[in-house]
Amino acid sequence: MSAAARLARRRGRTTRWVRACLAGCGAALSAAPSLADDAKSAPSDASPSAASAPPAPSASDRPSPAAAPADTVTVRSPPRLPLRGIGDLRITRAAIDAAPRANASEMLSAAPGFFVDHEDAEGLGNDVHLRGFDLEHGSGIEFRVGSIPLNVPTHIQGQGYADANFIIPEVVRGIRALEGVYDPHQGDAAIAGSAYFELGVPERGYHLKTTYGSFNQRRLSAVVAPHGELEETFVAFALRGTDGFGARRGSASASSMAQYAIDFGDGYRARLSAAAYEARTSLPGVVRRDDVDAGRIGLYDSYAGAEGQSALASRMHVGVDVEGLRPDGGRVSLGAWVAATSLRMRQNFTGALEASRIDPELAGLGDLFESVNDETAFGASASLRTRAFEPSKGLRVSIEPGAYLRSGFTSQSRGLVRPDDFTPWDRRIDADVQTSDLGAFVDADVRLLRLVHLAGGVRADALLVSVDDHLANVAALAAAGGPSGERRSAMGLAVSPRATIALEISPWLQPVASYGEGFRSLDATHLTDGSTRPYSKVRSGEVGLRARSPDQRYTTSLALFETYVANELVFEAESGGLDTQGASHRRGVVASVLAKPVDWLFGNFSASISHAEYDTEAQGGHHFVPGVPAFLLRGDASVTRPIAQIRGSPVTGRVGVGYTFAARRHVSDDVILAPTTIVNASAGARYRAVELGVDAFNLLDLRYGDEESAFISSWGTGPGPRRASEARHLTAAPPFTVVASLSLHL
Repeated sequence: MSAAARLARRRGRTTRWVRACLAGCGAALSAAPSLADDAKSAPSDASPSAASAPPAPSASDRPSPAAAPADTVTVRSPPRLPLRGIGDLRITRAAIDAAPRANASEMLSAAPGFFVDHEDAEGLGNDVHLRGFDLEHGSGIEFRVGSIPLNVPTHIQGQGYADANFIIPEVVRGIRALEGVYDPHQGDAAIAGSAYFELGVPERGYHLKTTYGSFNQRRLSAVVAPHGELEETFVAFALRGTDGFGARRGSASASSMAQYAIDFGDGYRARLSAAAYEARTSLPGVVRRDDVDAGRIGLYDSYAGAEGQSALASRMHVGVDVEGLRPDGGRVSLGAWVAATSLRMRQNFTGALEASRIDPELAGLGDLFESVNDETAFGASASLRTRAFEPSKGLRVSIEPGAYLRSGFTSQSRGLVRPDDFTPWDRRIDADVQTSDLGAFVDADVRLLRLVHLAGGVRADALLVSVDDHLANVAALAAAGGPSGERRSAMGLAVSPRATIALEISPWLQPVASYGEGFRSLDATHLTDGSTRPYSKVRSGEVGLRARSPDQRYTTSLALFETYVANELVFEAESGGLDTQGASHRRGVVASVLAKPVDWLFGNFSASISHAEYDTEAQGGHHFVPGVPAFLLRGDASVTRPIAQIRGSPVTGRVGVGYTFAARRHVSDDVILAPTTIVNASAGARYRAVELGVDAFNLLDLRYGDEESAFISSWGTGPGPRRASEARHLTAAPPFTVVASLSLHL
């Protein structure tokens, strides 16, 4: 027998074995009462997936002069999920491509209500604005790729820290965006919502793209998507570098991703995925607003004593997802993964004000904080959705129980280092942290008389945190010469009920109301031994309307929302990171319109008005949440259509514009930033296998601060540090930037 025949025989045995195992797991689904033909005759769920939004084509559906060769692969659409609030949307590739996006995180701006800051460099998670939240480094948005969670529950840079920039944009097929915490599947860090990236390459073949632009920005990416394989199968890599748009802003990154999908037949399928990522960026530090206004330093400059600031990040993960779709509508899902992440940050916000906490006489050596977070984690998830059954006339019910496990081993440190040689001169945090999250949920999808649609259930997470704090009591024991350190542990149960009710009063109009509770892990190094609440509670509610035209070319929504968070995270320059404060409240309204009046025109527009306040830990303190725009307007529009004919093949052109207006962002209770208007645009043309494109960011060349805060510092432009004083400090957003690209599709 030849080697190929032996391989095929082994593969056949493996396929039969996996199918048998999955069939055994799904056997429980057959216990539910049968509803003959209901799965086919029942109206489709009201989930705003690709079908509920205007039928915009995906990237591969754009008019192309030479269509890819037809592959003999069956493309199976996943079942629609129950509606989880008004802001539950699946963002198609057409919506993503309507305006330029520099990385995967910025793709979230295509979702109504979301806004992600444009960054020139990598190595740090992007800030996300959503429903009155300014989420530093993504902490507060639950990110997933497949079944793999990206958030780190207890991170040195903020609980729930997430960096999605390792995802190569060319392999993102779509994103499911959820505003609020109304789905029992949502776990830790789902404070404002969730974002689930779907990977795949619909256009099969070989894709090579080179990019070059302002500030010596260059990028090379390649995607291999073999013909004859499923859309989820690909190998991709990307290299990127830039000198930066000002002093000390150069960066470089490399990312590779691979995924292999196997169809076992009879509705069962598996995906094997892996990713690796490295990034390093130099950081300029902050500049004082008074120095910029007086002309003593440029907005894009850096102080002479601000050297040594940088970020170094890496990530590796592997995972497997298996799902089975039964003919009766039942579904079984299994997932397992392991990941290793690392981040080292060096930042100086205040100049030279700090003194050693161990030796107070040691001071004035510069406030360069070095923060390190290394974590190795693994996890698994499983769920079984029954087929729909009818316990009584007019009542359809399906149930989905599920389980979730995440365990992480983290090493955290933060201290002051000398800027010239990075020698440590004071330590603030040095701890080993072990976290475990054992969760379970029951999710129900109920239809009553085809008029009332109720979806929801309850989730419970048992959270265990163990901390080996190497610096506990170090100041008191240092003088006595005794050992320092302390071991603490905390365990608590977070119970989270969630529900959404929709009235399908007509095919085009749905009143919707949702309520949900969630949680976010607290800073492990500040937990007391024996604590029964190692998490911050979240309560969220909304009420509103969804409307859709009969031809599905127009979709609009309006929602009133309110969110309560038991502990707010607020930036504190003196500690070099985020600080936990008291409870916060957010309330407001968000509206959106998605339109595709003709096949070649697509529009996506949203507006939100919000009010966000928080209480300080000190009694009586009550403040506006800084950095949150009270008014946020977003809009994307694109045109994609043939513009010429060359030798019988069309040239397909595209033009896209993205618009963002943000107003009334508080620096403090009394200081409000000026409104910002940001316009991005893109244009391109494709002829057969060749595609040219141009992306422009900040077309108006607006000079503004990406982040701005008020605190005390000693930064100055003269020799040596200035006398410490309070001022507004900012880091600049990128100026007008243009990048051009050449792509080959083979």
